[in-house]
Amino acid sequence: MARGRPIVLVDANALLLPFTSHFRLEEETYAQVDGARIQVPSSVLGELERLADRGNPRARAAREFARRFEVVPTASLGDDALVELGRRLSAWVLTGDRALRSRLLAAGVPVLFPRGKSHLDRAVSPRRPAPVRRLRRDRSGKG
Repeated sequence: MARGRPIVLVDANALLLPFTSHFRLEEETYAQVDGARIQVPSSVLGELERLADRGNPRARAAREFARRFEVVPTASLGDDALVELGRRLSAWVLTGDRALRSRLLAAGVPVLFPRGKSHLDRAVSPRRPAPVRRLRRDRSGKG
């Protein structure tokens, strides 16, 4: 993790949780990552805005909720933005998307995810083994 307070980036599906299942997102995030700074990628805010513009009332509420947190600019979209920012900022990512969780862990980004209707759990990628170095073949015929 980077120096200072740890960053937790929040995915759109996680921002919808308080409005679909009364999930206490902030409390649970702070319980799992002490001193966390919750941040929202600009692409996630854009996704919520598009859903709200289509008339989704929960997306409207999630969009307003998301504005309470610092917005992190990114040119990437969707899952790519969360992977890129997670790596670059040495941040946690909070998501309920299982495929994204696998992708984040493979990229070495730690993940918070909903467990049941009221708690978060943590997943951290296992240490990757040291790369295997292949010896170059000696073309002189001596080795």
